[in-house]
Amino acid sequence: MNDIKIEALSKSLPFQGRFRGVKKSFLFWARLEGAAFKQTFILSIILLCVNAVYPQSIKTKYYFVTKSNDTTFCKNLDFGTNIQGSLNALIYEDMNGKKVNLEGRKNVPDVVTFYINDTITDKVPLKPNKPDGFVRYIGRSVNGKLKVYSQQQGYMNYAPGESIGVPNSAGGPSGKYIFYIKMPEGTFYKINKKSNMKKYIIPYVSKCEEFKSKYKGDYSTLEKPFIAMIRLYNSLCK
Repeated sequence: MNDIKIEALSKSLPFQGRFRGVKKSFLFWARLEGAAFKQTFILSIILLCVNAVYPQSIKTKYYFVTKSNDTTFCKNLDFGTNIQGSLNALIYEDMNGKKVNLEGRKNVPDVVTFYINDTITDKVPLKPNKPDGFVRYIGRSVNGKLKVYSQQQGYMNYAPGESIGVPNSAGGPSGKYIFYIKMPEGTFYKINKKSNMKKYIIPYVSKCEEFKSKYKGDYSTLEKPFIAMIRLYNSLCK
């Protein structure tokens, strides 16, 4: 009797095309009795529906996040910026296969983070003391509680299809060397400025006792030792 009821229910469910092959599971659960059957069956239906509706968003290799914290998952993703670093092109294919091509500063959303093939790229101020000024989109050299950004001189412009940056021969601020740290509250500091190291960075990381006991370095402002230091901090201090 239970077998008949469950088989009829499975045929009436939405997304029934995705439930093919689970009929045997329904029939197995139908043989359970009382509260155990009800709880197990309801939980299983919820899990199956979540997997049916959101499978692609879980597996996606591409997404972007706007300033308003809206996240868009997609299948392909490219972006471009102007000489000031502002986003002026956004090209992607949504999860339904629709191609979207937005061009012009006024037509693109204010994206703060891109996720492209396991690389996270953030919107970073060109000058840490002017967060509302010119910006750059830079990949995270270190991810975690403390984030580090490093970009060599001459790799400042982005173009669709080349989201890691393309060489720029223009002079001026577009060729600025960037080596910044982002604190948890969102403040950026120039790492290769010793006064920032003494005034802000060392006092902050020293609050973590486990880090203080294990770090044996000299708080260098050079890229390689500094990145190693912050990775150690992130691994120990949550």
